[in-house]
Amino acid sequence: MELEKVTAEIRPRTQWEAIDLGLRLTGEHSISLLKGWMASVFPLGVLILAICYQSVGWGIFLIWWLKPIWECVALHPLSRSLFGEHSTWHDNMKVLPAEVFKNKGLVLTGVSLTALGWFLHSDNRDDASSNAGFVFLYWCVVIGLLFYRSPLSRSLVLPIRYLEGLRGARYKARYQTLSYRSASSAVGLTCICLLMEILLFGSQVYFAFIMLPEGVEISEFLTWDSFFEGEFEFLPNWIWAVFGVFYLNAVSIVAWFYTGAGFGLYVNTRTWAEGWDIELKFKGLGQRLGLVLLGLLMLGSSTRLEANQDAQRVLDQEDFKVDTRGVYEDEEKEEESSDSNSNAGEGVFAGIGQLLFWIIVIAAIVSLIWVIIHNLHVFRSGSKDPPGKPKKVTTVAGLNVDPENLPSDLLGEARKMWESGQYQEALGLLYRGAISALVTRQLVEIEESDTEMDCLQRVVSRGEVASASYFTLLTNAWISQAYARRCPNEEVINELWSNWPFQEGRHQ
Repeated sequence: MELEKVTAEIRPRTQWEAIDLGLRLTGEHSISLLKGWMASVFPLGVLILAICYQSVGWGIFLIWWLKPIWECVALHPLSRSLFGEHSTWHDNMKVLPAEVFKNKGLVLTGVSLTALGWFLHSDNRDDASSNAGFVFLYWCVVIGLLFYRSPLSRSLVLPIRYLEGLRGARYKARYQTLSYRSASSAVGLTCICLLMEILLFGSQVYFAFIMLPEGVEISEFLTWDSFFEGEFEFLPNWIWAVFGVFYLNAVSIVAWFYTGAGFGLYVNTRTWAEGWDIELKFKGLGQRLGLVLLGLLMLGSSTRLEANQDAQRVLDQEDFKVDTRGVYEDEEKEEESSDSNSNAGEGVFAGIGQLLFWIIVIAAIVSLIWVIIHNLHVFRSGSKDPPGKPKKVTTVAGLNVDPENLPSDLLGEARKMWESGQYQEALGLLYRGAISALVTRQLVEIEESDTEMDCLQRVVSRGEVASASYFTLLTNAWISQAYARRCPNEEVINELWSNWPFQEGRHQ
């Protein structure tokens, strides 16, 4: 993660300042959000309403159930824009199919609940009393599955699932770390956005109602008496379809700002927890100290040269003449003694100047070393391992690189995943195996807090001893697939299969 490319100001914020940051980010990139949403999510929502035309209410239920997937489409361009990248319309189109496939369990559950609810609430009233128990059991199951669908702090959970790709125990540990500061604000944000959805939906219904001329048949159904007397069933299906489109509009507008605000909370929480602002300041300080040292070295070498040039210009003037004459031997000795004293004085002052210069340089270097030593926790996590014993690294960039958790035939397993269409899992397995081999063989010192780019820099600095060219190709392919959803071409994949430089097996 290259923090230098972040387009927003990285600093610790309050929770509501973080939400405001996310809302402003949404406003700045609203066009990109609109293109991706209207090209993928909105047509699918309209298709769901068309399929459920005979019972639009269940289409609305399915749209609501799949909201965690819809919001990934809005999060994709926002997360890229924070680091100065601009996702294209083609990239945004790929997000929805990938997320539907990744969350197929959630999709199948929502479709099943919709179909079962439609069947239990059908218009056939002959056995309504016998179905009452099943209807009650059905809604108990729906309520019980709400937390399986998403927690109330979904705006904070979404970046962890989508951007970091964590699942299982690692996801729970990561969520506990980030939710300590921002969970309550995320829950409050969910409640506020739910009220905004209701308000937008009601505003559209009210606007359509007041725009109808008096005497139109629909106005007889849209009265308070009809609502209280339970006469919804008399409304035509096309009116319910219009209501469904109104709800889809409300969901679309609120989802953009809800996702953006949650992303702002996520960025602010990581800034507090991981010290992003401190890391940026130290990097800037290192650059400035380098410039200062360079300036001091240039100043020390140029000062004496300029002094000599000034003295030579004085000697070259016509008014400055040196007269010599012969004197007695004693006077010549006195003159020689005077000249030697003058040269000695010049040498003393020059020596003092050089000594002061090197004292300043040494003090600056010592200060820089002191700052680095006393702030090592910013650059790497602390270690309690005894000196001389290599620290065991099991997780890097959110990936488990423990050799015990890797298959014995790693390359063969990765090939099977790739051939079955599991591209990200295959590249992730290769990347984990490469990191594990580099760490286990002690070819590269990699910390658990390192990102993919940090690992790449460490490997490149070691050269081909650590298979730098292969690791560079593998890292670029993994980042392209994991974060941009861009599958590497066949030439790159073939090279990854054929040039695997690490021995296979658990104990590499």
